[in-house]
Amino acid sequence: MTDEKITALLRGDDEKGLTAAMSKYTRLVKSIAAAMLTNEEDIEEVASDTFYKLWKNRREIDLARGSLKNYICMIGRSCTINKLRTLSATEPLPDDERDLGVEADFSDPGAAEHNRRIIAECIRSMPSPDREVFIGRFYYSLTYAEIARRCGITESRVEYILHKRKRSLREALLKGGILL
Repeated sequence: MTDEKITALLRGDDEKGLTAAMSKYTRLVKSIAAAMLTNEEDIEEVASDTFYKLWKNRREIDLARGSLKNYICMIGRSCTINKLRTLSATEPLPDDERDLGVEADFSDPGAAEHNRRIIAECIRSMPSPDREVFIGRFYYSLTYAEIARRCGITESRVEYILHKRKRSLREALLKGGILL
């Protein structure tokens, strides 16, 4: 079934459109989720959430702005990121791992912007896989094992990269005139 036909069915409140979309794109959505998640139940949940949101927003699909496939991929990626945030919110990083050894001021808007700019520049300058390791740990709160699996490196390498990059971030903050 073509994307145009599926979209027409969805807009007409015909559940056959949802069934067709799921049949055609479930594997794609699961592969998007599997790139960031390891638990099969979480991947299934993301797929369900994706097609629920597709159904809920069926009248807003505009094929003139992009294909149905791209729209579903966008929803799938968003649902995967939301799932990652939910998972990381329940498993905070230990305080000693978040400590860079410097106190930065994030309460004053000007200082916060200055310090965030230094941090962003430092992270952007990291080579691969260091950047992926750093972001995986400190943005998504992934475990060393999950990061190692995704990056194809050992857990001890992950630990070494994080130690090295925390040190380089601390140095960049001090060199950049961190605002305390």
